[in-house]
Amino acid sequence: MRVVTSVLFCIAMAGVACGGDSGGAPTCAGTGCTCTDSACACVAGTDCKTECGDNACSLNCTASSKCNGNSTDALSVVCNDSSACKGIGGDASQVTCNASSSCDFKLAASAVAVCNTSATCKLQVGDASMITCTDSSSCNIKCDGNCKAICAGSTDCSVTCGIAASPATVCAAGIYACGPC
Repeated sequence: MRVVTSVLFCIAMAGVACGGDSGGAPTCAGTGCTCTDSACACVAGTDCKTECGDNACSLNCTASSKCNGNSTDALSVVCNDSSACKGIGGDASQVTCNASSSCDFKLAASAVAVCNTSATCKLQVGDASMITCTDSSSCNIKCDGNCKAICAGSTDCSVTCGIAASPATVCAAGIYACGPC
C-alpha cells in the first residue's frame, strides 16, 4: 500500500513539475465566438473573449466584432472589417489589423504586427519585434527593447522606446528603431 501511494504521489508531482502546456483547447466566450482546436473566430460578436492559457492560438475577428485574445505563448490575431481587437500575447505573436479596425495589444519578444487600410493600432512590443504601418493607418508603438517600425505612405506614426518613452531613432524616411538601425 505504501509503494502504491508513493508511486501515485510521484506521478501527480511529475505532472505538476512539468508545467508548460495547460493541456486544452482555448476557451471562447461571447456571441459569435467559436473555436476548433487552437483556432478561434469571432463573427459579428459583441464581446468575444478567447483565453489560450500557455498554448499558442489564433483568433480571426470579422464583421465589426469586438474581440479580446490572451495567451502567454504565441497569439496570432487577424482583425478585419471595422472590428475592435485587443489582447496580450507571448513571444513570436503576430497581429494584423485591417480595414478600419482598431487594435490594442501588448506583445512579448519577436512579435510581428501589421496595421493597414486605415487601421488604428496601439501596440506595446518586446525585444526584436517588427511593426509595419501602411495605407493611411494610425500607429502608436511602444518598444520595450530593440525593435523596428516601418511607417509608409500617409500614415500617422508615433514610436517610443523603453520605460522612459524616448523617441525612436529615425534610420531613414519612415523607418524607426529602438536600438541599432
